[in-house]
Amino acid sequence: MNTTVLAVATACGLSTVLLIACLVQQEAIQRLRRATRTAASRSSDQQREIMQLQEDVVRSRTRVNALLDAIPDPVLLLDGGGTCLASNQSARRLFGPAEGRRIIEITQSAVLNNMLRIVSEQTDQVQEDRELMLQHPTNMTVSVTVARLGPSDDIAVILQDRTELRRLETVRRDFVANVSHELRTPLTSVKAMAETLMDGALHDESVAKRFLKTIVTDTDRLVRLTADLLALSRIESYEVEKVPVDLVALIRDIMSRLRSSIKASGLTLDVRMPRACFVDCSEDEIGQVMLNLLENAIKYSLDGGKITISVEDGQEEVLVAVADTGIGILQQDIPRIFERFYRADKARSRASGGTGLGLSIVKHIVERHGGRVWVESVYNHGSCFHFALPKEMESTDESPFGSMAPKA
Repeated sequence: MNTTVLAVATACGLSTVLLIACLVQQEAIQRLRRATRTAASRSSDQQREIMQLQEDVVRSRTRVNALLDAIPDPVLLLDGGGTCLASNQSARRLFGPAEGRRIIEITQSAVLNNMLRIVSEQTDQVQEDRELMLQHPTNMTVSVTVARLGPSDDIAVILQDRTELRRLETVRRDFVANVSHELRTPLTSVKAMAETLMDGALHDESVAKRFLKTIVTDTDRLVRLTADLLALSRIESYEVEKVPVDLVALIRDIMSRLRSSIKASGLTLDVRMPRACFVDCSEDEIGQVMLNLLENAIKYSLDGGKITISVEDGQEEVLVAVADTGIGILQQDIPRIFERFYRADKARSRASGGTGLGLSIVKHIVERHGGRVWVESVYNHGSCFHFALPKEMESTDESPFGSMAPKA
């Protein structure tokens, strides 16, 4: 067992303290074995020594097991046939009781079982490392190390969760691809228009005006996209600086800035707010949230429609809702509506100058304030975007093995 624990400690890269504990246990066991071999001639003093050695072994093993349980990654100790001899707490949380069960039963992974076979059968292969997908007991990406433990046939299986890392890498790749596409489209248009003007269209006044107008429109789109990208970068790079803010006064200020757009669209505004409602937040960022939600409500509402803004001052959080009587969102689009560059109505969004980042910015800001955001919508009848801000920030610790749904 000592060689096993020592090898696992080395494979996991633990501190010297764990290695020393293993060596202490090893020495205690060796002393016990030497004393046992002379059991035929043992005296009462030797019996007391053996009892003391047995107690030392138990204490040492308890310490080492406690250190193994402190390893955050799941560890399974197997015999040469693939049957689990021991596991740490992380492994038991993930797989349940594992002792006495075969590795194929525990993980239901043929790939991992094959790694075990390679290490156990090949004398020159003492360790096998691979990244694979586990589908039991939950879908996750793991980095697996299967290592033979010294001269024994015992084998250690160490799993490190890579699910979130791979998800973030996918998000990054998708983001880069989307940004490239969003930049390339208007740049290609601007370049084509400019080249056409240089080739002689500049002398045709009607064509020149139309092309120049398109260039200005696409340039404005690039400016908005750049501004939104910078806003996202700022949100993700800096800690939020909160001060007491009257949310009602802030919303009224945003409404006044958009009043001309509301009037030009023939919309009516229904406001349901208390006289004042204070919450600790970043005034600029929550102002950006309200600006994005109100601009979307105006953009996707039909002429003669209605926008309703409500604020509810609860005991633990402040609830804000922006509802419209516009085109609504299809149910299949709702789960993805807060993703970067996702557009439920792509043609209308681009035609109205949208960058596809507005709701993603809303989500990032609200969540970094410790709040939550969600939407309710009926297609062709309108949408209602809600967000809630806590009056006091709560600290939460998430498990490494672990929606935008309203709180029950």
